[in-house]
Amino acid sequence: MSKIVAYVTKNRIGKPDEKQRAALAAHMTAHQLKPEIIEDAYSKKKPWKKRAALAAAVEALKSGDTIIFPGKEYLGLDAQDRIALLAELLKKKVIVHLIAEGIILKGISEEGTTLFSLFALLLAPEKKSPGRKPGRPAKKKRGRPAKKKRGRPAKKKVGRPPKNKVGRPPKRKVGRPKAKKKPGRPPARKKRVSSLQGRFKKEILTIRKYLVNRFSVKTIAEMLEMPYQPLRALIKKHPTLKELVKKGR
Repeated sequence: MSKIVAYVTKNRIGKPDEKQRAALAAHMTAHQLKPEIIEDAYSKKKPWKKRAALAAAVEALKSGDTIIFPGKEYLGLDAQDRIALLAELLKKKVIVHLIAEGIILKGISEEGTTLFSLFALLLAPEKKSPGRKPGRPAKKKRGRPAKKKRGRPAKKKVGRPPKNKVGRPPKRKVGRPKAKKKPGRPPARKKRVSSLQGRFKKEILTIRKYLVNRFSVKTIAEMLEMPYQPLRALIKKHPTLKELVKKGR
């Protein structure tokens, strides 16, 4: 009688993986299968031959048996390792179910099995040739070491230290001290310009135009919205505008 095996793994914490269990239950119901569940430790980073439970299950399978995997990532470490496992199972004529991919590998010919083995070989990393051996380190020159010059070492010149120049200190200038500069006047403060004066300077051309056209100062003050008396005083102080103002305006 053919044997049915389902391979599942635990999660990273070491507890049963509920997602794998749920997917396996749905697949069993759909295909009316009652497999023997083999639970292994979480070992996605190991090749399939180093997974104790999986390697033992593959070795025990015979022709006509069935093995169920939750998905392709549970077959091995990488593509080359997964193809190698599939080639091994198909060589034994074992039926393989991949739940996540919805694939059932069944009744593959010898040519197909050979093709899987070829893919596994092609994906295997190439072994680098050892290459030439590194050469020997450069030989040290052999022979007698160079002779050191024999003799007394050169004498250092010994003599009296240079004399410091001794003499009278420089004379200090005697006399009245230089007169200190008298502080000058502080800088004059800037004259404050009232807002009316500033406006008068801006409108001076307009005021000149109105005075030439014989407008009274009172009328100009109303037109420019400026106070009459201050405006009249500013016009009288101005050197050119005061000549344009008639008496009584």
